[in-house]
Amino acid sequence: MYNAGIPIANAFSYMGKEAQRPQNLGFVRKDAYDHFNRIRRNTKVEDGDAFELLQYFINKSNSEYFFFWNVQLNDDNRIMNFFIRDYRCKVDYECFGDVVSVDTTYRTNKYNLICVPFVGIHHHKQNVMFGLAFMSDETESSFEWLFTTFLKSMYGKEPETVFTDQCQAMMNAVETIFPCAHHRLCQWHINQNAPSHFGSLNNDTRFKQLWHQCMTYCESEEEFESVWKNMIDEYNLIDHKWLNGMYKLRHKWATAFSNHKFSAGLLATSRSESTNSVLKKVGDKTITLYQFVQNYEKVQKVWRANEKAEDTRCRHGMPSMVVKKNPMLTHVANLYTLNIYGIFQAEFIDSLNMLFVEQPSIPFFNSFIEFKVRSHVLLSGFFENLNLNDQNSSNAFDIDADNAQLNEILIRNPPVVKSRGITNAVIQRHWDDKSKKEKGKGKTQSSSEF
Repeated sequence: MYNAGIPIANAFSYMGKEAQRPQNLGFVRKDAYDHFNRIRRNTKVEDGDAFELLQYFINKSNSEYFFFWNVQLNDDNRIMNFFIRDYRCKVDYECFGDVVSVDTTYRTNKYNLICVPFVGIHHHKQNVMFGLAFMSDETESSFEWLFTTFLKSMYGKEPETVFTDQCQAMMNAVETIFPCAHHRLCQWHINQNAPSHFGSLNNDTRFKQLWHQCMTYCESEEEFESVWKNMIDEYNLIDHKWLNGMYKLRHKWATAFSNHKFSAGLLATSRSESTNSVLKKVGDKTITLYQFVQNYEKVQKVWRANEKAEDTRCRHGMPSMVVKKNPMLTHVANLYTLNIYGIFQAEFIDSLNMLFVEQPSIPFFNSFIEFKVRSHVLLSGFFENLNLNDQNSSNAFDIDADNAQLNEILIRNPPVVKSRGITNAVIQRHWDDKSKKEKGKGKTQSSSEF
C-alpha cells in the first residue's frame, strides 16, 4: 500500500478493518508512522534531479524578484523537504489567508515524496494556492520546518484557522508554530476513520445519529456536552479509548466549539483534496520533481485565468435580485462578488423567516432591549436570545457567542435591519470584491534562501 502511494493513516485504518479492530494488529498508528518514516529517510533524491530543481529555483529567483523558495537538507546534504511560493501566492494570502487547508495525503513523483499544497478560498468561492511543499517524512521536526518556512515567506502573518488531518506530529507543529490560529481537524478524515473503532455500533442507527449530531449539528457547547453524555451513558462507552481521545480533541472537530471562528464554510480539508485531484492529473510515479513543479505552475496559471474571468464577469454584470429595490440587497450587490452575493441572498431570504419578539425590560437595565428569536415555522419555542444595545453606535448589537449559532461563512453578522434602513452592517472582508484590488497595489519585499 505504501508503494501505491496510499497515506499511512488510510492504510492503518484499512488494516484495522481487516483485522476486525486496530487492537488486533499488534502495533499502533505511531509504529506505522515510525516504520515508513525510516523508509523515507533512506529514499534519496538523485543528484541530477536535485541539481535540476535547485537550478530552476535559482533562475526563478533571478527572473522573479518576489519568488520565495527554501530547501531543507539531511545530514548527507541531500534534499529532504522544500517549499515554494511566488508573488501572486503572497498577494492572495494577504487577502484570503485567514483560512488555510493543509493536506498530506497525496504522494506523487518517483521518490514517493509527500505533496503538501497550502490551499484557501478566494472571493469567488474557488480554490486559491498559497504555496507548495514536498516532504520526505511526517515527523514533527519536518512539519515545524515547513510551517516556519511558510510563516517566514508570508512575513510572519499567521492564518486565523488551519485545517489539517489528524496527524499527531502535524497537530503538535501547528500548536508550536501557529499558536494564535484556531486548529480544526478534517471531519471527513475523522468519519472515514471512525467505523474502524465502532465495531458493532456501526449497525446501530441511533448511535450514528448521536455521533453525527455531535460532529456537526449541535448548536452550542452545552448541547454538545449533553448529547455526548447521553451517547456515552446509553451505550456504556465510558472506557472507550478512541472516543475518550476524540473527546479531548472536541474543540478541534465539533462545530459547536467553532461557531465563533471564521472558517469560510469549511468542515474538512476538501479544498486540499480537490487540489490533489488536479495535481494527480499532472504528475505520476515517473515524473521528476522539476517536471512536477513546472506542471504545478501550469495549474496555477489556469486557476488564475479562471479568477480573472470571474472578476470580469462581476465587473460587467449584476446579480438577479429576488427582492427588488431592497436596500440591504442593493448595497451588498455592489459590494460582493456574484457567487458570494448568491450565498448572501439565500441567507437573507432565510432570515425573513425569523421572528424577533421584544421581551419586557427591567427599568434598571433599560438601555438594553432583549429579544427572543424564533422561526415562523417553528412555533414550539424560541431558539435564541438576542440582546441589542439601544444606542446608535458601531456596537449596537451584541450576540452571546456561547449561544449564537452563527453561520461560519459570516456573510452577514447578524441580519439586524431597522425600518429606516441598514445600520451597523458588519461586512466580512474576505468576501469583499475590492479587498484584493487594494492589497494588490502594495509592494512586498522578496525573500529566497538556500
